[in-house]
Amino acid sequence: MNDRIISSLQNDQVKMLVKLRNRRARDQLGLTVIEEPPVIARALDAGYPLHTVYHCPELLDDARRPLLAALRALPGISVVEMTKPVMTKASYRDNPEGLLVVAPQVKPALDELNLSGGGPLVILEAVEKPGNLGAILRIADGAGAAAVLVCGQGTDLFNPNVLRASRGAYFHLPTVEAPAERILAYCAEHGITTVAASPAAPNRFSDTDLARPVALVLGTEHDGLSDEMLAACDVTVSIPMLGAGDSLNVASSAAVLLYEALRQRGA
Repeated sequence: MNDRIISSLQNDQVKMLVKLRNRRARDQLGLTVIEEPPVIARALDAGYPLHTVYHCPELLDDARRPLLAALRALPGISVVEMTKPVMTKASYRDNPEGLLVVAPQVKPALDELNLSGGGPLVILEAVEKPGNLGAILRIADGAGAAAVLVCGQGTDLFNPNVLRASRGAYFHLPTVEAPAERILAYCAEHGITTVAASPAAPNRFSDTDLARPVALVLGTEHDGLSDEMLAACDVTVSIPMLGAGDSLNVASSAAVLLYEALRQRGA
């Protein structure tokens, strides 16, 4: 069967895709957009449910055609061809690569987490920039974190730039959004020590036991953790700053702490 072709910029599906650039529309429709072939491939490999694949033959190179064939083989998926002007308008990115997938927002619950792997948790409070949130997911996946837990009024997990910056790690790493108080209660119930990162902390991160069950807690790019979160955590640690700056980027801080935890675990 031939794919349906969209050639009009005023098509309703194109308008819907443009709306999905906005968080409110994503949340109202319960959908997200996945772009970049490597990210789409990781969603496919992880068995993440996919609704519709849009493709543009003019923009899709030969190396990506097997991915399109694998997407076509999914039961129940809709496949739609677009002209280049339509794909350019619909795409979240400035330079689309010829594939765009619409998928539902799958939101796992905190109580569904499996902590048998033994890696640390990461708790993120109100991280604002999609690139930072996605980078932390990528780092956490690489460093063997058990899960990333997100709270506060930051960027949403289903921002397409979060998925892109994670390089598809989102689809393999358990990631849960929940209220801060529920996350802290979960850690207490499971005997997990919450370790907050703060430039003002007297304890150096490398002098702190991160091999035990821990949750590494990081805050916003500009203000760090809220006073309430700092007060609620069990331990507060700092990363030494020897230059003029007073703190690292939140993704860089996550990398330092996660790989120190990995080192202490002897991995």
